[in-house]
Amino acid sequence: MAKFNNIFVMVALILSSEVVASLAQKKISPPKHVPWYPLHLLHCARRVEDECGKEIFLGMFEKLPVSKKCCVQLIKKMGKTCHDDLDKAIIHLPEYSSRASKAIPKGNRIWHKCALVARHI
Repeated sequence: MAKFNNIFVMVALILSSEVVASLAQKKISPPKHVPWYPLHLLHCARRVEDECGKEIFLGMFEKLPVSKKCCVQLIKKMGKTCHDDLDKAIIHLPEYSSRASKAIPKGNRIWHKCALVARHI
């Protein structure tokens, strides 16, 4: 499990560096309230356990459910801002940008479903 956690953190680092490069090329600034955007993304990714990060990520691109445990972590530990920022960061990567029109709505559905689940715990 620790091995996957290291991989998840590495992916977050790669995501953040590639997103920042992509934003720079498009002359788009990171959010003003988050001056250290790559560190912000890394911090967000670390708020959930590795298995939950994987479930949430795969849920955006495949028909895979997010467990109750991971829903609670998403809502109570990660939060909406981090979830949205990571979703946006992922779709800026070339390998995922073509699926943005489906991934972002799925990310929103995951959030809303998990909010209902977490409310009852």
